[in-house]
Amino acid sequence: MNPLFLYIYNIFSNYITPLTAIFPVYFAFKNYPSLTSPFKILFAFIVVSSLFNAANLIAIGLYHVQTVKWIPVYTVLEFSFIALVFSRVYNKKWCKYFYALIITFAAVCAYNAIFIQNKVEFNTYTRPVGALLIIAFCMNYIIKTGTLESKWTDNNFNWINIGLLLYYSAGLIMFTFSNYFLKLNTLTLTIWTIHDTILITEYILFGIGFYKSGIAYKSVTK
Repeated sequence: MNPLFLYIYNIFSNYITPLTAIFPVYFAFKNYPSLTSPFKILFAFIVVSSLFNAANLIAIGLYHVQTVKWIPVYTVLEFSFIALVFSRVYNKKWCKYFYALIITFAAVCAYNAIFIQNKVEFNTYTRPVGALLIIAFCMNYIIKTGTLESKWTDNNFNWINIGLLLYYSAGLIMFTFSNYFLKLNTLTLTIWTIHDTILITEYILFGIGFYKSGIAYKSVTK
């Protein structure tokens, strides 16, 4: 293992990637009065996700705690927030189905963590399922809005949707095979670097979506 490569990776993964979340958080906070319900839920998710990640880094870096067992909890939080986002985007009649899906998914994740994947390992059975469901939400949104004549870039949620679709489509393979990437070597670090780069891209797209929310609000209130 090249020490320089490991050093660069640690800087990129532990500092640069998490700090990129400041970009969407800044615009979400700045434009909060103009945010609709889906954007407010997404804003809450980014904040909770960032705090969870910070706790993870502190536990590993300062206390040398094994935090793989935390991932099932994060998986439930992640899916719940994003499902709630889409429950507000779609027709209200679908809300009850999203709530039922969240409860079912949480129960399956708990069962998997307690009885199936209960060793020190990633939840490679449930997180890919969550990713597939989120991909389905995104694709359904594209299908439903594909016939609209408005400019694609003017729809602020399009930026959010494409960010989610990019991250979970690219991350699906990672979520499925992540237990094979536990050993510290150049290949593993390269794969995780690619994953972090995609996460940064998602944050940037989220930031654009929140920024567009502010523009739309100003144009309406002029």
